[in-house]
Amino acid sequence: MWWRNPSRRNAALLLAGLPLLLTGCGFRPLYGTGGDYDAVPEFSLIAVEQAEDRTTQLLRNNLLDMLTPRGAPDKPLYRLELKVTESVSSVFVTRSDEITRNNLQMTVTYRLINYNSGVSISGYTLSSLVSYNLVRADYANLVSERDARARATRDLAEQIRIRLGNYFTRQRELERERQFRQQQQQQQLPQQPR
Repeated sequence: MWWRNPSRRNAALLLAGLPLLLTGCGFRPLYGTGGDYDAVPEFSLIAVEQAEDRTTQLLRNNLLDMLTPRGAPDKPLYRLELKVTESVSSVFVTRSDEITRNNLQMTVTYRLINYNSGVSISGYTLSSLVSYNLVRADYANLVSERDARARATRDLAEQIRIRLGNYFTRQRELERERQFRQQQQQQQLPQQPR
């Protein structure tokens, strides 16, 4: 019986109480819903700019799936601009100067722009490094590189989603703090005699 073993019983109690501890410290899921808030409703208001090349198109498609899975917004409030660069470098070279593994370094600079004013409100440069094997077959090398490119764009899209989620969550928290301080100031104003 597992409940008779003190260490197992304590571990079970800890696991059962962990969600309560996390909610007590202010932990909130970034992408979930619950209570009086929706995790990141602003995601559905972002229009992702059209891609100029295949790599940017892959990144854009991943972002569309992550940010606006129900389709592009009718009236977007934000525009997301992407600039992608990539480079390939050799990692393993045999004694006969044959390359057997490459690194694909992909970097994206994104800017979140207010759709109406055109003002950049957030931006960052992110990077992803993925490796892939090279063999003697050219087709296998093309497939391997294509897969590495797809992995890098998925990773970058996830990094962008996390950064944007943090940005919007922080903006809402700042707005709540501002409203709270404003209410406190209004309550502290003395009533004028009539």
